[in-house]
Amino acid sequence: MSKLAQTQYDFGPFRLDVSERRLFRNGKPVPLAPKLFETLLVLIENSGRLVSKDELLSRLWPNTFVEEATLARNISDLRKVLGESSYQAKHIETVPKAGYRFVTSVTRVSEADTELVVRRQTRSRILIEQEVGSPPKPQSIAVLPFSDLGSDGADDYLGLGLADALITRLSKVRRISVRPTSAIVRYSGLRPDAAATGRELGVESVLEGNIQRVGDRIRVTVQLVDIEDGASLWAESFDESVTDIFAVEDSISEQVARALVLELTADERRLLRKRYTDNIDAYQLYLKGRYYWNKRTPEWLRKGLECFRQAIEIDPGYASAYAGLSDSYTLLVVHEALAAEDGFRKAKAAASMALKIDDSLGEAQASLAHAMLHNWEWVEAEECFKRAIELNPVYPSAHHWYSEYLLATGRIDEALAAVEEARHLDPLSFIIGAHTADILFYARRYEESAVQCEKVLEMDSNFFLARINLGRAHGQLGRYDRAIAEIDRARALVPGSLEGSWMLGHVYAACGRRDEARAILKALIQESNQRYVSPCGIAIIHAALGERDEAFQWLEKAYEIHDGEAFNLKSGAEVGQSS
Repeated sequence: MSKLAQTQYDFGPFRLDVSERRLFRNGKPVPLAPKLFETLLVLIENSGRLVSKDELLSRLWPNTFVEEATLARNISDLRKVLGESSYQAKHIETVPKAGYRFVTSVTRVSEADTELVVRRQTRSRILIEQEVGSPPKPQSIAVLPFSDLGSDGADDYLGLGLADALITRLSKVRRISVRPTSAIVRYSGLRPDAAATGRELGVESVLEGNIQRVGDRIRVTVQLVDIEDGASLWAESFDESVTDIFAVEDSISEQVARALVLELTADERRLLRKRYTDNIDAYQLYLKGRYYWNKRTPEWLRKGLECFRQAIEIDPGYASAYAGLSDSYTLLVVHEALAAEDGFRKAKAAASMALKIDDSLGEAQASLAHAMLHNWEWVEAEECFKRAIELNPVYPSAHHWYSEYLLATGRIDEALAAVEEARHLDPLSFIIGAHTADILFYARRYEESAVQCEKVLEMDSNFFLARINLGRAHGQLGRYDRAIAEIDRARALVPGSLEGSWMLGHVYAACGRRDEARAILKALIQESNQRYVSPCGIAIIHAALGERDEAFQWLEKAYEIHDGEAFNLKSGAEVGQSS
C-alpha cells in the first residue's frame, strides 16, 4: 500500500481516511458521495490556500466541460455533510468570484509519518499523536486556582498563588498555550467543574487541584483533565514541608509540560525550573501581593503594594516583586488613588530595577512601558512594549497596555488590532473587554461601545468599568436618563468613586441640569484640597457647562502633572481609563 493511501486527515471532530475513502465524525462513519470525497480531499490537501474555481474544475472533472453551477452545488452539498451552511461557514470559506479555501486547522496522520507515544505516569495513561517533522500545534491549558481545604481564610492566597506560579512557568514553553491568571482569578474560592470550565475558557485541558496547609507542611493533590471526555491525563499527590513548595512547583510544571508536549528541550526544562527567589518568606509575600493586585481596587492594590515591598526587603534581588510593585503604583494612579507625578516616578523606578536584575523578564518590560505610557514618554514606551511582546508574546497585559498606547497616540485601527490579540489570549477578561469598549468610544462608534459594555456586564453585572463606560456611551448618544442611571449604578458599586462623580457632572451639564453639575464640580474642587482629584475630570465638567477658560486652566494643570486621565485627549473624545 502506498504512503498516500495510508494517509488520514484530522480536522475538528472529523477524520478523512484516504485509503478507505471514508469520512468519520467522532469515530462514526458519515455517508459521503465519491465526488464530494474528492472535493473535500482537494480542499484539505490545500488547507489555508485559496483554490480557484478553475483548479477545482480541472481536478474534479478532468477533460470534461462542467459549468460553475455544478461546482457550487457540490460545495453546497459538502457543507451540508459537514454541518454548515453558506451563511455559517465553519470549514469552507467562499472567496467571491475566485474560489474556495479550507480554513480549519488540519493534521495529517499516517503510519509512515506518525509517532504514537504511550506514556504512563502515576495513575494516568496518555496517548498523543504527533506528526513528525512538523511543528506541533500548541496545546492549550487553563490552570485553575487550587481549592484551599480546611483553611480559615488566612491562606486563601495560596490556591491562586500556586496557580499563578504554574501559569508563569508553563507559559515559558512556547508549545503550550496557557490562559493567564487574569482569566482564571474569577474561579478563586470556587470549585468549578473542570470540563465545563475548560470549554468556557476554550482550552483542551485543565489543571485542577487541592492545597492544604497543616502546620509547617503542605499537601497538594493535582490532576490534568482532558476537556473532550473528562478523563484524567495525569494525577499526583505531594506532601512536603512548606519550605519545599518550590520543589512541588518544579515537579508539577515539568510533569504537566511532559504530558502535553511529550519531550522537553534542555532549555525548556531550565525555564520551567527558573526561580526569581529562593526565599520562601519573600515568595509567599509575592503570592499574596499578586492575589491582592488581581482584585484591582485601590484598597487591595495598597495591600498588594505593601506585600511586594516586604518581599523586596527580604530579598532585594527579587525581580518579579519589583515588577509587581511597579504595576501597583501605576494602577493606583490610574484609579486616582495616588498623584500621577509621584506614582509614575516610583513605578518606573521599580520596573527599571526588575530589568536591571533580569532583563529577560517580559512582564517587567511591560510594567515599565505601562508606566512610561501614562507618563507620556511616547517613543520610549513603544520601544518597551515591542520588547515586552518579543520577550513574552503570550502575556495579555502587554498587548492590552500596548493598545492603550496606540489609542493615546491616535492610531485607533492599530489599537483595535492589539486589543483583539489581548482578547484572543484572554477571551473572558473583563478589563480587556471594557478597554475594547473604550477604543470603540474614542473611535466615535458609541453604539458599538455600548454593546461591548453590555457583553462584559453579561459576564459580571457588577464590573465597575463596563458599567460606567456604558453610561458614558449613552451620554454621547443623547440618552441622558439611561446615562445617569448607569453611572449611578457604577457609583454604588464603588462608593466615593471620583471618576463616577465627574462623569455624572459631565452628563448633568450636557443635558441642562446645570445646578446639579455645579454642585458636583464644587464638591470635587473641595475634595482636591484633601486628596488627588483628576484635573481633567474637573475640566470636562467646565467644558460641558460652556466655561472654556476654566476648562483650559484645569487642562493646563492636567498637562503639567501628566494626569492619567488626560493622555487619551489626542483621540478627540471624553476621557476614560481601563487599565
